[in-house]
Amino acid sequence: MSGTVIRAGEPHTIRTRGITLLRSGHREIRRLKRANHTPSIHGNKVWNSSFLIMDHLTRRKVSADEHMMDIGCGWGPLSIFAAKRFGCRVTAVDADPDVFPYLDLHAQINKVQITQQQDRFEKLTQKRLADVDIIAGADICFWDELTPVLFNLIRRGLRSGVKQVIIADPGRSPFYALAEKCENAGMNARVVERRTKTPKTLSADLLIINN
Repeated sequence: MSGTVIRAGEPHTIRTRGITLLRSGHREIRRLKRANHTPSIHGNKVWNSSFLIMDHLTRRKVSADEHMMDIGCGWGPLSIFAAKRFGCRVTAVDADPDVFPYLDLHAQINKVQITQQQDRFEKLTQKRLADVDIIAGADICFWDELTPVLFNLIRRGLRSGVKQVIIADPGRSPFYALAEKCENAGMNARVVERRTKTPKTLSADLLIINN
């Protein structure tokens, strides 16, 4: 992977918001797949909800001294964007070790440094979250059993001092169940619909929780 160069206009690339992302058909992605790096927990592409969180983070104006944790990072588009755009510290977390070669590739071609952590959501303790300012996750609430797990993670994060949690989803029922649990627990939570036309027409709902 060392020395990988992505040419302008190369097929199967996405250039958006100041970063370069690779589609599943890109030659470097295919090379990783041939090397038997096969993600098993849906970390097999760049998920569209990531772009709506990128827009939210831009509006929020993340500062360079903040620490963002990208949970369920997959190939790392959110991590790459935050590190590149804001120069902030980023930790990318995923339970699946096979996503990290794809994140490494994207970090290399975008010339950023990302801290990686292999962990399940329930293993992210309050102590581990103590220096995190922002928790973000795109397309991570896809199973019913993840709703209570994410709720407990959000609660631990808020108790540890996390300033904001942003979860984006295209509209799955476990996501709305999570939003309802957060609202019923008295959290400062809201769901907002976001749309973008870049890199294509997309929409997603964002669960935004402020501490």
